[in-house]
Amino acid sequence: MRAALRVGLGMLVLGVACRPGANAVPSVGATPSAATPSAVMAPSGVAPVASITGAASAAPADAAPAVREIGPYELPFLGTRNVYFVVPSSTEGPQRLVANLHGLCNPPGYACGYWTHAASQVGFLVCPSGNSTCGGASGPPTWTEPYGKIDDDLEAAIRKIEETYPGEVSREGAVLTGFSLGAYAAPIVAARHPGRWKYLILNEANVDLTAAGLRQAGVAAVALIAGERGSQLAGERKTCDALKKQGYPAELWVMPKAGHYYSANIDDIMREALAFVLAH
Repeated sequence: MRAALRVGLGMLVLGVACRPGANAVPSVGATPSAATPSAVMAPSGVAPVASITGAASAAPADAAPAVREIGPYELPFLGTRNVYFVVPSSTEGPQRLVANLHGLCNPPGYACGYWTHAASQVGFLVCPSGNSTCGGASGPPTWTEPYGKIDDDLEAAIRKIEETYPGEVSREGAVLTGFSLGAYAAPIVAARHPGRWKYLILNEANVDLTAAGLRQAGVAAVALIAGERGSQLAGERKTCDALKKQGYPAELWVMPKAGHYYSANIDDIMREALAFVLAH
């Protein structure tokens, strides 16, 4: 899938490809297909989503003792919808906002649930469910509304978390991430509010990007992620090359043995991608 999106000027084509993240770890197991997100189980080491006062995830065995449990949790927002979120283990000072937009028929529990530990090391991860569902009311969330309305709904979800954790969420250096359709929407959302989203991480979406357009939106760096076996990799590599030639901070990570779904090491990849953009 390739949406008719364009941020800024046309994309240049290079002959030298961007390299995958240098520390990417080979896949260690089968990753469920995003085509059936309702059947996706919680990531290893993460308890099923609970209420804000419910049981939370166990940290990895080698992690330092947490000040508080990271989640994931869910809270209702905008009536019948939920916002899926993860909190940083530390309660010291306001911490960075990391938001995610999921894809078509692809719940936040998948789009965000497989990299909760990477997110918790950076700040608050906020993942609103889409405005509609696939296959009836009990189906997985999806998006059927315009990008501008997706933007509005994202802000409503963020406000819900800000109200729940007053004074703890910082929008300074905020990161907007997306998977598939959510990644196509993310640059448009950023362009609507120049300076609001300083960093983008786009997964499985061959979005047309230019350095001029990204700088105009106030985006300081971009990380691109694509499945080794998916249809988005070639285009993302070309985009990454073009951005680098234009002097813009961009890098590409390849998910090993993955198609249009996450590889088993997505938590490691997202940790690296977050570190890359935040270094700029």
